[in-house]
Amino acid sequence: MSAMAKVCEDLALVERFRRGEDSAFDRIVEQHAAEVAALANRLLGWPGDVDDIVQDVFVAAFVGLKKFRGESSLRTWLFTITVNQCRRCRFRRRRLRPVALEEAGTVESPDRGGDKAAMDQETFARVRRAVQALPQKYREVVALTYLQGLEAGEVCRLLGITTNVLQVRLTRARKRLRDRLGDLLEEKS
Repeated sequence: MSAMAKVCEDLALVERFRRGEDSAFDRIVEQHAAEVAALANRLLGWPGDVDDIVQDVFVAAFVGLKKFRGESSLRTWLFTITVNQCRRCRFRRRRLRPVALEEAGTVESPDRGGDKAAMDQETFARVRRAVQALPQKYREVVALTYLQGLEAGEVCRLLGITTNVLQVRLTRARKRLRDRLGDLLEEKS
């Protein structure tokens, strides 16, 4: 399905929900829950809170969907809610106890045999830890741009930043990642 067709389908579901058809909201959840969960997992780094965040995102969406103006795609709107929920969660967690990098969880790696799969899993885990170690403002732009595949304009609208700020944050994030993962880059060359 093309991106434009997806946007049209989402808008049709929003309209059906506004007319009182609750099954339309169930379909929205079905279509977007996996991406919302993936983004939350990438932003938070610990899978324990992801289910709660996803639930909070869709509760907020259920309450706010009647006011959704369609100025962005439904996906971008849900990602905005997700980023805000993750920020709240990180703030609460920071007040309660420090989070160790080891809590970052595991990354699914491609299903390959032997040492190659173990090496891939180790590489994915290192990259994930490096992304999780980034300051929040850098981690958000990396996750949204590279891991969720959003266009620069969408990321800017979602985070409420300018294109220049986005570019600066991406440049600084890439430098920090290069510093932490430089040996991996040398191995690939």
